[in-house]
Amino acid sequence: MNTRIPRSLAAATLALAPLLACAQNVRYEWQGAAYTNAEDELIAERVVSGVIGASPGSGAQVVFFRTKDRQPGELALDGSDGTLAQLPSGAYYAIAVAPGNHTYNVAGQALSLQVEPGERSYVRIGDYRANPQLRPSNALTFLRLVTGKREPLYASN
Repeated sequence: MNTRIPRSLAAATLALAPLLACAQNVRYEWQGAAYTNAEDELIAERVVSGVIGASPGSGAQVVFFRTKDRQPGELALDGSDGTLAQLPSGAYYAIAVAPGNHTYNVAGQALSLQVEPGERSYVRIGDYRANPQLRPSNALTFLRLVTGKREPLYASN
């Protein structure tokens, strides 16, 4: 009986296994950069939902995040009902809100935000020339700035 054929077949199969694993991280960009950016944003939303929870069904959620900056101490995040949180450098705060128009401010800088039912909005609190500012953002920027991960996201990760 010839045992070389099954052994060589087994060796070839084992050699192909790493190639198949690598192929899972290949992304075809034939649909353009807009498609891959939208895909990254969708994946980032799923990751955020897994970490901080899904936004309420008929409600909305706002995620405030502060980049690692040079501002010493914590910054007070204020809403219409007073101080919501004290954010140290590199931290985030998620809040459930009713759909509609909301105004938030940090260090005298205000941002008006319109949120829709079932929507999650992101607000970046950044150090722009030692003057904290609030700016609308997205899930991908939130994940990259909070986790420090710069490489692309893939559905297989």
